[in-house]
Amino acid sequence: MMILLALLLLVDLPRVETNVTVSGTEGLLRCHVCEKEHSFKCQNPTECPEGIRFCASIALRIFARYYYVSKQCVRYCPMSSSNPAKERSFILLKPTPFLYVRCCVRALCNTDSPELNETEANYYRESGRASDLRSSSVWLVPILMLSPGLAGLRLL
Repeated sequence: MMILLALLLLVDLPRVETNVTVSGTEGLLRCHVCEKEHSFKCQNPTECPEGIRFCASIALRIFARYYYVSKQCVRYCPMSSSNPAKERSFILLKPTPFLYVRCCVRALCNTDSPELNETEANYYRESGRASDLRSSSVWLVPILMLSPGLAGLRLL
């Protein structure tokens, strides 16, 4: 009977999937996966596909005072963690589309954002959007509507 059990173990053991590491059972990584304009406050807990090792928060500058945040499951971190950089200001001096990146390896760890001082926070808060702007130039619409007709009469 023992020989039969040993034979079964020997034959079927390679087919068993083991997902046990030194730290215990390891499941799939969970990250917030979302994208938002002008804010780090998006959350959408999602189970990452197999083989994904990092959760990332990335901010890109689109316009001078406008940024776009993406939180994703990523296979490789775009920043090298072996040589950590010192703390820097959120607003970069040279024009660049890149503002911020942070990678982490724990479940739902990509919730943080860079710390902004008062000046930096006001810089981005004042930006607004084009749809938020209101025009006090009501007279501009009739002039633009009449300009083709006036140009045809050669009055412009």
